[in-house]
Amino acid sequence: MEPIRCAIALGSNLGNSRTIVEGALSNLAQRPAIALISHSSWYKTAPVGPPQPDYINGCAIFEVRLSPQALLEVLLEVEQQFGRVRRERWGPRTLDLDLLLFGDLILETPPLQIPHPRMRERAFVLVPLAEIAPDWIDPVTGMAIAQLLEAVDCSGVYPYQSSMSDAKEPPQILKQRLLYQGRKFNFDVNHLRLPNGAEGDWECIRHPGGALGVPVTREGKLVLVRQYRFAMEGRLLEFPAGTIESHEEPLSTIQREIEEETGYSAKEWKDLGRFPIAPGYSDEYIYAFLARDLEKLDKPPAQDEDEDIEVVLMSPDEFEETARSRDTIDGKSIASYFLARPFL
Repeated sequence: MEPIRCAIALGSNLGNSRTIVEGALSNLAQRPAIALISHSSWYKTAPVGPPQPDYINGCAIFEVRLSPQALLEVLLEVEQQFGRVRRERWGPRTLDLDLLLFGDLILETPPLQIPHPRMRERAFVLVPLAEIAPDWIDPVTGMAIAQLLEAVDCSGVYPYQSSMSDAKEPPQILKQRLLYQGRKFNFDVNHLRLPNGAEGDWECIRHPGGALGVPVTREGKLVLVRQYRFAMEGRLLEFPAGTIESHEEPLSTIQREIEEETGYSAKEWKDLGRFPIAPGYSDEYIYAFLARDLEKLDKPPAQDEDEDIEVVLMSPDEFEETARSRDTIDGKSIASYFLARPFL
């Protein structure tokens, strides 16, 4: 089958939306019959429908070797993987993937209409689509995407950039070399062209991100876990942490993980910020929090079956001495401790 160019809209307003839309984009790009050509910036947009949070929206251009119906099935599968639950029409959702255009095809069937029937009236679709495909001709009206954009009100669409660190320069994917989809993260090798024009093969671990808590008891003790790590062939001291699920905010993740791993709950939380954990080969961010006013749970949740954990209490001085003298505390815990230290 010859590859066909298609346009897909991505949106989310539940959970960690930025992580979700970027994860969905990566998920699609790593499938054998789908090649990512380009994607837009992300935009913060006002919702359409019942009262709900603002959305993060964007668009992407792919080349696919699938029929429209087969592509729709893939989109529905990815939505489900990221926790999509269909309730009220136009209600909030963890992930929304819409097939906008499929070459110059016009299709009218009960499950699928191409072009998307409401594409021409939606600024949150046309703004990102015009960014990457301004000259694509809508086969129904014969108008270019840039022309359609001129006819809609764009007042509810804003570039999504909460800080300078969010300004991304994505490389161009020239060819996919390898894809492995694992239980907690994916691994890919792609032939890329970097923003400076350099080309080559780069490996990357695609991770949804992790949330970490620095728990402090009322007596000023830090709560850590001594955990067996198979890759290190031994045990490390770490602050409780966990992978962010597709339907969760980072704070919800660490609130759950602290209870499961330590048997404590916290009444007071402080956001310490986020940081990349291994940017040379992974896109993972750690979202760090300070957890104070701890209470021991009478009936803590069961730990995951694959975890081998022992709870350890240490004073800040003991933590710093251990971090300096041994290699038994992991890097994300040391970094998060020093983010929390001014508040201890």
